[in-house]
Amino acid sequence: MDEIKKLTPEQLAELRAKIRNANPDSAAAAPIPSQLEQDAYGAVPSAPISKKFVTVDVADDRMSATITLADPEDEKYTVPELIGQLRLNKVVVGLKTDELLRMVTEKVYNTPVVVAEGKPLVPAQEGYYEFFFDTSDHKKPEIREDGTTDYSAVGRLENVTEGQLIARYHPAVQGKNGFDIMGHEMVAKIAKEQPVLRGQHIERNDETNEYFAKMTGMISKKEYNIEILDVYEINEDVTLVRKTVEFYGDLIINGDVENGVLIRAGRNIVINGTVGAATINAGGDIILKRGITGAGRGKVSARGNVFSDFIEHAKVEAGQDVYANSIINSEILTNGNVIVSGKQGYIIGGNTHGLRGIVANAAGSQSEVRTVLHAGFQKEDYTRFLQLEQKEKRIAASLEQIIDDLTSMLKARAKAGTVNKAQRENILAVNRKRDSMQEELKSIRSDKEDIARKMSMGGNASIIIRGDVYRNVLISIDAARLAILKEETYVRYVCRNDEIQRRAIPRE
Repeated sequence: MDEIKKLTPEQLAELRAKIRNANPDSAAAAPIPSQLEQDAYGAVPSAPISKKFVTVDVADDRMSATITLADPEDEKYTVPELIGQLRLNKVVVGLKTDELLRMVTEKVYNTPVVVAEGKPLVPAQEGYYEFFFDTSDHKKPEIREDGTTDYSAVGRLENVTEGQLIARYHPAVQGKNGFDIMGHEMVAKIAKEQPVLRGQHIERNDETNEYFAKMTGMISKKEYNIEILDVYEINEDVTLVRKTVEFYGDLIINGDVENGVLIRAGRNIVINGTVGAATINAGGDIILKRGITGAGRGKVSARGNVFSDFIEHAKVEAGQDVYANSIINSEILTNGNVIVSGKQGYIIGGNTHGLRGIVANAAGSQSEVRTVLHAGFQKEDYTRFLQLEQKEKRIAASLEQIIDDLTSMLKARAKAGTVNKAQRENILAVNRKRDSMQEELKSIRSDKEDIARKMSMGGNASIIIRGDVYRNVLISIDAARLAILKEETYVRYVCRNDEIQRRAIPRE
């Protein structure tokens, strides 16, 4: 300490500057000397006012920071001093020391300069397929400007030729981690690859990740499965001369189908003409672009959807939805929705059931034709469920008794050490009966699950009429029923507490 007192004021100032440079935090925190030197006469001079002023601005996303230096006039800034100010603002990563040095040496004042930058996160990109055929699901008909429904796009088949490129896979690209200027790390999500495409009649080039068609036919995509199938096309009317048409793939008929004809297809059926009192069965969708006049004998059954311009005096069953412009005196049974739209959009007469619901523009007619609309689970389903439940209990009890008897027989055989022929045959007979009852019990439980699933699908079913509901229309949802005694309009029917309730809907 005595040696320091012997230093001149100039030497003390130089020493303090060196200390500040060696300790940037203290230099930044106290740019003005904290202890003033005495002059030669022992007097304390007034403290000089520093012109130094460092402004640090941190971006809202914390990915960059700028420094603005005030003009210090005769004073000078140092790099450690600026680094200290950044640390005070929690900027610790991504410092651009070359910019800090340039500001100090070139005396960059009153100008904001970016002196710290984070590293942005590079997001991962999941693997994906690029398809070279139309993968659209042509399930919805379009409403024309005049209010009629256009079924031309429904069921459109996409064809490919042998050797055609059908898909290209783009592998996943992993992302890169990033960080902000305050040292917080941003971790990139791990990108996942997509499953390999599977299916018949396609081949893959492992080097290019491309898929090609091995045959000419109709192509379809379902998730990661690609199918290319033959399409059977008939360019004439189907009459009783042919009587039966069957095909395992997709079937297109560019003509009418006369009364008494039977048509079956493993997949979709598209009929561009009018259908009479024929029987049509499909494993996929059925598209009747000019409708069906069934004369009370025509029947249409599809595991998928049924699209028809009109349905008259016919029976239609669908595993999914039924779409039409009009339904007259027909029996409709579907596990999905019945949607009757377009310029007409009415249901007159017959019995229409949609497990999930019914939507139409009108129900019934001014002549008060009896029209039954039903949504939700059917009474027969509920009755069948209760019957299966009772049968399950009886068989389960009998099976338990048989297992007990079989156990006793096996214990007796083990105790005796031997059995005669009659005992052996008896044990085998009981075993067969047990196996048979277990199979029957398994079948009953499977049927119960199917009915329960079906009832669950119709749990929130409703009937929506966007127009007139005439007298003599019977509205039924689940087990509840409501007879329409006077005309109603724009109403949605729902079932609450086993009672049909009305909800008004806005007029379009």
